[in-house]
Amino acid sequence: MENYGKIVVADDSESEQKYKSEYRGKVQDKNVEIRLEPMFALTYYEKSSEIKRDLKYHKFIDDLSNSGALPKRLLITNMESPLSEKQVKIHFASIDLRTSEIVKKPNDATKRFARSLDFYLVQDFNNAIEDLNQAINCNPSFFPAYFNRALVRWKQLDYEKSEEQNNTVDPKSGLNKAEIKKIDIKVTEYNVVKSDLDKVIELAPDFVYAYYNRANVLCMLKDYHSALVDYDKAISLDPNFAEAYFNRGLTNIFSGNSKKGISDLSKAGELGIVSAYNVIKRFTEQKH
Repeated sequence: MENYGKIVVADDSESEQKYKSEYRGKVQDKNVEIRLEPMFALTYYEKSSEIKRDLKYHKFIDDLSNSGALPKRLLITNMESPLSEKQVKIHFASIDLRTSEIVKKPNDATKRFARSLDFYLVQDFNNAIEDLNQAINCNPSFFPAYFNRALVRWKQLDYEKSEEQNNTVDPKSGLNKAEIKKIDIKVTEYNVVKSDLDKVIELAPDFVYAYYNRANVLCMLKDYHSALVDYDKAISLDPNFAEAYFNRGLTNIFSGNSKKGISDLSKAGELGIVSAYNVIKRFTEQKH
């Protein structure tokens, strides 16, 4: 973690003013927040980006999208887009429609999965997890349900952690109590997330995004060695997996292997994650 501290520096607001577009100018001079690339999800919406990255694909997910079981095309993305008010209303209405379908076919895992997506998109995580539980009960080999259940649980933990951090501010002094007493990571809960991803890998060993997500969980648990093994596997399955190179690069730096970390970040930059160049610049500057 000492190496992590070397590259996390305050953003330079002056350099921020030099850019009218996020990708204009010298990309290595645009300071970015140093964090792992996010988890992948199965969802319907993705943010648009000026930088084109490879389309994320898996045959089973593509076949599921083409089956007619879902109202929209299912995407594999870690660039989730927030819903508009209109989209939220559509998914609330879809919950009612899926409920009537489930009443007719209560043992259809895909219908449970479809409704779980609606619940997830309107931020009703508890009902999303319940539908995913039921989908797994209906079909224990339906790996998308395990994958998204891990994601939803991860989001819940992330939200709870954020709430805990917000609640650590003393209203009288304004001091952040987190600086005095560190908030403990909920190891047991994160291991539950990991166990779902273990199951995905057991059922679909070629589903590269499960290795990537599990590596992110292992980083949260500070098991960097195991995380690197999973990022290695993800990259072996998809040699153009930009996000895996980026996260492996940061994890190598956390672990003290700066040379390999910089090499991975450089590859991530080549593959479209331009923020990697700024991380390299800041880390190399800190070393001198």
